[in-house]
Amino acid sequence: MQKIKSLMARQGLKSPQESVVDMSPVESFRTPSKEELRELREQPTDPQAEQEIIDRIEEVYFSSDSFDMVQYELERLPPDLNLLELEEYRDKLKRQQAAVSKRVADLILEKQPSYVKELERVTSLQTNLQLAAVICTNARRQLRSAKEGFTEASLGLLANQRRRQLLTGLLKSLRTIKTLQRTDVRLSEMLEEEDYPGAIQLCLECQKAASTFKHYNCISELNSKLQDTLEQIEEQLDVALSKTCKHFDVSHYTKVQLAYKLLGKTQTAMDQLHMHFTQAIHNTVFQVVLGYVELCAGNADTKFQKMQYKDLCTHITTDSYIPCLTDLCKALWEVMLSYHLTMLWHDEHYKEEEATPGAAEVMICTPKAGRDFADKMT
Repeated sequence: MQKIKSLMARQGLKSPQESVVDMSPVESFRTPSKEELRELREQPTDPQAEQEIIDRIEEVYFSSDSFDMVQYELERLPPDLNLLELEEYRDKLKRQQAAVSKRVADLILEKQPSYVKELERVTSLQTNLQLAAVICTNARRQLRSAKEGFTEASLGLLANQRRRQLLTGLLKSLRTIKTLQRTDVRLSEMLEEEDYPGAIQLCLECQKAASTFKHYNCISELNSKLQDTLEQIEEQLDVALSKTCKHFDVSHYTKVQLAYKLLGKTQTAMDQLHMHFTQAIHNTVFQVVLGYVELCAGNADTKFQKMQYKDLCTHITTDSYIPCLTDLCKALWEVMLSYHLTMLWHDEHYKEEEATPGAAEVMICTPKAGRDFADKMT
């Protein structure tokens, strides 16, 4: 075998396997031309004999693509070569090669239309892919242009608009907080003007606004301050209500009642009014009688102010009885006049509420309640 290889090398010959390796991929796997296929098909052969020849081919030839058939045949050569046997074996291999080539040619010719059709499809697909690549490139270029010229500019405008809205809302909140911080000054002015309804209304509105901005620390402190201010207003309302027991003023009393109405404490106002009238009567008669008693006692060291009204009356002398009774009636007349005007005010507003269904509830002192109240005072 080594002698044969060396002889082939000296003559410049290459084995079939090496020849195949040296060929380019296109030449190695070149499809036979139509003329070559026709010549192979025109060779007269017996299909059964041809199949028998193919069946007698050893399986090792079909084992793998890297199988070296030349090496395999050279290794099978016997040590003692016989020319006749070699020629017979060569003719056998040629017949096998011819049978295989014939079968391959038949299969190629059989699949030729499908191959051509599939090749056309591949060519068309390649053309479409190239066209798609061009379209994608143009689309990306247009998208980049749109992004730079439209999208980024539009998104920038939207972002600026959103930032402007946020800053506008923040500015509005800051102005509201600033107004709330100045509320105590305005409340003090309204209380000095005795505008109790306006002060309460402002205080309630500020509390409502403060609940919206309660997440700010300054507003949470202001909310508690407003509650204290509301309690202070209620105390001043009680003082203003007590003043009407001796000197009734329609405008003043209307403001006080409206203020209690805004607080939702009209019943409390009526209870307080009853108490103030009782207190006004007691204080008035006590001061009148105390003045006459101290005048009659002279410099006597007697603690008359700590006495009960009934005991204090026992110190009135006969000479001072008539003047004291006269002054006492005048003082009580002022209290009763205020009480009468208060009754008239409530009667009038009671009629207005009956004529207007659904109006806000305002507690009034009815004539029957007035008579009961008068009985208590006497």
